Parts: sequence; C-alpha cells; structure tokens
Amino acid sequence: MNSINNLPKLLFGYGLAFFPLFLLTGPLIPEIFLIVSFSFFIFYMFKDKKFFFLKNRFIFFFFLFYLSTLFSTLINFYSFETILNGLFYFRVPMFAISIWFLLEKFNFFNKKIVFFISLFLVIIILDALLQYYTGKNVFGYEILANRVSSFFAEELILGGFIMRTLPIFMIYLVMSEALNGKKINFFYIFLIACSCFIVYVSGERTSFGLLILFFFTLYFISKYLRKFILIVTITFLTLSFILPYLKSGDQNNPASRMFKKTYNQFLGIEKNLQEKDKHKIFKKIYLFSPDHHAHYLLSLKIFKDHIIFGTGTKGFRYLCRNKIYILEKNDGCSTHPHNTYIQILVSNGIVGFLLLIFAFLYLVREIFVSRKKINSMNKFDKIEISKAIAISAIFVNIWPLIPSGNFFNNWLSMFYFYPIGLYLYFKHKNEEASR
Repeated sequence: MNSINNLPKLLFGYGLAFFPLFLLTGPLIPEIFLIVSFSFFIFYMFKDKKFFFLKNRFIFFFFLFYLSTLFSTLINFYSFETILNGLFYFRVPMFAISIWFLLEKFNFFNKKIVFFISLFLVIIILDALLQYYTGKNVFGYEILANRVSSFFAEELILGGFIMRTLPIFMIYLVMSEALNGKKINFFYIFLIACSCFIVYVSGERTSFGLLILFFFTLYFISKYLRKFILIVTITFLTLSFILPYLKSGDQNNPASRMFKKTYNQFLGIEKNLQEKDKHKIFKKIYLFSPDHHAHYLLSLKIFKDHIIFGTGTKGFRYLCRNKIYILEKNDGCSTHPHNTYIQILVSNGIVGFLLLIFAFLYLVREIFVSRKKINSMNKFDKIEISKAIAISAIFVNIWPLIPSGNFFNNWLSMFYFYPIGLYLYFKHKNEEASR
C-alpha cells in the first residue's frame, strides 16, 4: 500500500529530473509527460484547494502572453495547423506552473537522481568523443559538416541540449548537497568541464556563446560558486587545448568554426559578398552572417504591415515568399527569423514584443536582487543558490543579442519553460521562509 502511495512521487519526481532525457527521444514522450503533469496539477490543486498557484503575477503574465499569441494566430489564418499551434500554446507556460506544483508536493531531490544524470552525461560525452575521433558514434551516425551530433544524428542540436541540461544538473547537485560551496568535488568539475567541451566540439556557436554567458551570469550572482566555476573553466580550457590535438588533421578543429568562420560571416568573406551587398551595416558587417542578416531584414519588412498584433505563430514562413516582401535573390525566407525577439516582434506584434522586453528587464532586476541577497548571506543557502542557477538559465534563454531556434517549437519551448518552473518553486520557498 505504501508503494502505491509513493508511486506518484516516484513517477513525477524522477520524471521531472529526467525530463531533459525525454527530450532526447523527440517531442512525443515529453509531450505526454507535460499533459499528465498538467492534469495531475489541476486535479490536486482543486482537491487540496491550493489556488495560490493560479493567483500570482506570473500566471497573469503568462496569460497575457498566451492571449497575445492566440489573438495574433486567430486573426491571421493560414492553415488549421497554425490555429491549433496558437490555441494550445497555453500548455507550455502551464507546464512551468505544474513543475512548481510537483516540486512543492514532492520535493524530490536526492543523490540517486544526481547519479543517473551523471551517468547519462558520461554516456553522451563518450559517444560524442567517439564520433569526434572516429567519424561515427556507437549507432553509426556520422559527423555532418564537421559537426558532432552524437545520438541526435542529423539534427545538429547536441550543443544546445547539453547547454540547457547543465543548469538543471547543477540545481540537483546543489539541492542534493553534492555541491555545497565547502568541498570541491573534482568528479563533478571534470564532468561539467567535459560537457562544456562537447558543446564546443559540436560546432554550435550560439550554444557555446550562451554557455559562456550562463557561467558569467552565475559567477556574477553567486560568490559561493565562483571557485567552482573558475576550476571548471580552467579544466575546460585545458581540455580544449589538448583534446583537439589528439585527432589527426585539423578538419574537425572546433576553433576554426567557432572563431574563424564567425569572423568571416560577420564580414561576408564567405560567398564572396564583401562589398557587393548593399544591406550591410555601414557597408562593413552583417548581423551574425549574411543568412541571419537577410532573415532580420525580411522580418522587419513583414512587421511593418503587422505592427500591433503580428502575423501569428507561423506567419513568417507563410509570408516570407510573398512577392510584396521577398528580398533580392529570394534571401531570408525560412521557417522562423532565427532570433527570439525578432520572431516575437513578427509573430505577436508590438504587444507580445513589449511583454518579452518586460520579462527580460524583470530578469535583469532579479539577477541584481539575488546577487545582493547572496552577498549578504554568511552561509551557503541551497534554495537561494538554486534560484540563482535557474535565473541564469532563464536569462540566457531569452538573451536578445544572438541567433536562436524557433521559440514556438515544442521541443525548445519545453526547455525554455522548465527552468522557469524551478525558479517559481525556489522563489516561493524563499518567500515562505521569510514570512
């Protein structure tokens, strides 16, 4: 009987911890877990009469953003699929509230979870290294365009996956007291440094840049994690200097893609576009690359005709080939604009864009508030430190000055809102403790 009563705790406790692993399998299993979690939350919220989950300013903000998304989708009909995408988008923000509820109900942080996540990271690191050095991973997936993808095969998202998994792993380390600011566990340092190296060799420049921003933000906020971050950084730099030289030839040298190619794309040296392209900024540089630059120019052309409410969640892909917007040489058309802020500006209009700006400014404020609180503490508070990690993770997810994936993609949206659920939980725990 006791095991039956513990079943929901085990199911949702381990389910939340391993949710990033579910995302490795594709969108189906994470979607099922999201729906089951949301249903469980709704049922027990009414059963236990814990309506404070729905009576807070975060729910109000999510509701406004959802209304912005829904309205922009409904007034711009392209297909039945786009209507469904906007109509059911509420489930993703509500997943964050469900995570908060599940953690309140079960408070499921333990060293078993740390062990299993560590084991998973070891497996994916070894598989990625195998692919990097031999050209194939354990399942025979080959390197594509000199980029390591491991179990993701043709989807080049390994770096983004690890970059967004590491903050979650660090929260479980802190909450299970495997990382407490007193002792230095060199196994976890080496594991996180190796994970950073895999992000580096994946060739995903955006993910690598955001990883640097994450550690920089966390270093700024928390004095208790600075020594840990410095040792991780030194270990990573050592690995990044040594490991590439163990590979014959420099065809897969990550430094070439990370730095040399980035420089060439800013100047348009690739594709022979140096001074011929009139769209350059000051006739000198591109925003990130010629392709990204074209996405943004095309987005702004579309936005001018849909200023207030935007084009809907998938409007960009339907309008970008319209002859009234099309750019020279048909440049810039894609499934989305490849920048979160420009995508929200186009899809949700100025209304949704202002909500996103407000969220970003709120996070900046939270960074300074958390830093001030941690600096005033004379002991390691795992709740406050975990909240700082969650804040840093959310901050890099909505950092404006970098290319990004499709904000409304289910896989990416779940990864975006997962740390928000963690943040809400830790924030509420702190508020309870201070009453």
